[in-house]
Amino acid sequence: MTRAPATRIQRVQPPATLAAGEKARQLARQGHDVIDLGQSSPHHVTPQHIIDAGIQALNAGHTNISSSRGLPELRQAMSAKLAANNGRTVDPDGDILVTPGSKMGLYEAINAYIEAGDEVLVLEPTWVSFSQQVEMAEGVPIAVPLSEEEEYHISYEQLKEYVTSRTKMIVINNPNNPTGRVYTEEELAAVARLALEQDLLVICDETYEYFLYDSNRHVTIATLEGMAERTLTSYTFTKAYSMSGWRLGCIVAQSNLLGPLLKIQEQTASFVSPFVQMAGVAALQGAQDHLPRWREECDELRVRCADRLSQVPGVHCPLPEGATFLFPRYSADVSSTELAELLVEREGVVVTPGIGFGENGEGHFRIALMRSPADRVVEGVERIARVLEVL
Repeated sequence: MTRAPATRIQRVQPPATLAAGEKARQLARQGHDVIDLGQSSPHHVTPQHIIDAGIQALNAGHTNISSSRGLPELRQAMSAKLAANNGRTVDPDGDILVTPGSKMGLYEAINAYIEAGDEVLVLEPTWVSFSQQVEMAEGVPIAVPLSEEEEYHISYEQLKEYVTSRTKMIVINNPNNPTGRVYTEEELAAVARLALEQDLLVICDETYEYFLYDSNRHVTIATLEGMAERTLTSYTFTKAYSMSGWRLGCIVAQSNLLGPLLKIQEQTASFVSPFVQMAGVAALQGAQDHLPRWREECDELRVRCADRLSQVPGVHCPLPEGATFLFPRYSADVSSTELAELLVEREGVVVTPGIGFGENGEGHFRIALMRSPADRVVEGVERIARVLEVL
């Protein structure tokens, strides 16, 4: 029997990053020499002390049903991290919801507050799932195209142009995936001004908060005046601790904002595996010496690889201020999807086409600097350059 899915599901497209990752795995299984620069998850193995904590928790019997809010130990550790690193004081008992990966937390945040016809401002280029998650809530994602010529700068005036009576929320990603922009306090203040004037909720994804370069500084928008009571902030253990397979994240907001998200989690995922959460405690409280090494590696790669790509006629590759990507623009007369296919076919390199990050991403492609070991990233960029030089 054939049964059509719900209309809202038919509109949703698979994330471009997952498609790229699946292509890489398929080719590798077939014996091809593939360099995966597609998905954002690090190639590094989870640090050993985190693995040990997870094993210890398993052996201690942390394998049964748990609180939908998350273990108190993890919420307390997260509260301490926010106070130390983000300038935030939150109640670990009510202001933190532990989720099975940050993507699930973002889905809950959007679906908890967006109804049919509600509009959500999404700054483009943007992470691949924001617009799709809005559509799954039967909302309407409104793309706010940021200009590459203006270094993807956020201004109050531009944001205001896209506000209507149906606008309910604005979504930002800081540092930005895929552009690598780190928004200044002045830019975040523009978002805050709009949110306060228009009574909007703000979702801020701070996945790449630890990956900053040069003199760039990360500011948590919820710390700005008037924003704590209207901001839901997403955090993940995937990038900083290489825990993508553990599926661990959290949403931080005032308890009254988290209540509707908790209802969704109680009726869907229920809770995060408690042994995974205990590994998260070790991640937050244990040694952090891997972080400067990983960040330094990314720093060196962004400079070296951006310089190589910018030597190619018709290619412009700005240095990212943060995150773990390059987002080059090219002038060849092929779509970003076609270019990604050419790179796989001719050189065995997997990248993510720019169109996956919204219409404003067309004419670009994304290179994930942590997806493969450094020498393979350099080799992959050299292969990319070879293709672009003959297009």
